[in-house]
Amino acid sequence: MNNKKPRDPYSKGFKQPEELNNILPKPKPKDDELSLLKKFNHKLGVYLNPSDTNISENEKKRKIGVIITILILFTLIISAYYFLIYEPTQKELSLEKTTKLNELHELYTGALAISPNEMNLENKIKNGKNIEEIEMIDILTPATKDWKSYHQKAIHTNIDKYNRTMAVYSNESKNVIMSQNDAIKIVNENDATILSKIKFEKPNTVSVPILVSRLQAGAGLVNVGSIVDIYTNLNNTYDELPSNNTNPDISGCTVLSIMRYEENGEVDSEYSKSKMNVHGNITNPQENSKKFSSNVLEMIKGSMMNGYNEKETFELLKNYGIKLSNYERQINLGDLDAQYMLLIETPQDKVNFMLNNMDNIVLTIPTTNAPDWMINEISSTYAN
Repeated sequence: MNNKKPRDPYSKGFKQPEELNNILPKPKPKDDELSLLKKFNHKLGVYLNPSDTNISENEKKRKIGVIITILILFTLIISAYYFLIYEPTQKELSLEKTTKLNELHELYTGALAISPNEMNLENKIKNGKNIEEIEMIDILTPATKDWKSYHQKAIHTNIDKYNRTMAVYSNESKNVIMSQNDAIKIVNENDATILSKIKFEKPNTVSVPILVSRLQAGAGLVNVGSIVDIYTNLNNTYDELPSNNTNPDISGCTVLSIMRYEENGEVDSEYSKSKMNVHGNITNPQENSKKFSSNVLEMIKGSMMNGYNEKETFELLKNYGIKLSNYERQINLGDLDAQYMLLIETPQDKVNFMLNNMDNIVLTIPTTNAPDWMINEISSTYAN
């Protein structure tokens, strides 16, 4: 029996595979291939697992430089956008909103300052995203509608027993007494730019007696029932700039009565016409004369004492003063020194103004309320 063990082929004369690998020469890659491979493996390792890859100092500096450059460029772009585009746009938007809000508050003022439409429009303006959106917001149309509705109700509730109301203009500090129909006409014909500055109140008027010259009394041509505007003729030499206010101080006043001085009713007139006829040495003068002397006031007194027929006397002397002024106007000759006592209906808050400025007030007759003679004169002037 053969007890020999099989021979190990790797014992003694044979080497292990690991040893053979160390003994046998390995093929060396070319330098270019090794360089490209290392670079590829290095970059792949950096991007796939940068924490486990050894990065060179230059590579770190390069990456940090790239990041800083990107951050700087990004900051510059953001800053340029903010200062060149965003901030100017926001300023323009804010200015447009402010302008629109000022317009809103100017039209929605007084009684309509807290109306629902005002609040809705204000929120709409504040929430606007761009200038175009703000510009498209219409304020005048709804404001005009709201003011017309408000004033129509106010006029009906502020009528006196003569069916009149009083318009108070806040921006001109003047009062105008007018009929209800005229007030409704003003409301219907104007928009919110005018209606927002008017307030209608019930007339609170008093009659004020004033003594004025003929010049101040509309040249003496105002009559009882005339609607007059009142201006003040103040020549203040100490004012550096003249006043540009061309509106009357009080408008729509009614002349309740007017009187001249008694001397204007004294009549002492004589009309004479002479003619000389000559026949040879004979001269025959002829003279035709008429003389009239009267006192209008005394005639009225006489009629009241039944010295004359009162009715006939009154009809004869009715409107004597205005007739006299009209005749003086037509013949271009009159008593310029005449003075007048007038009783003027005026708002109560203007009484002190009237009394303090009696020497300077001037009564004017608006052509819209002109008497017949003025209408005829104007019509004939522009007829041709």
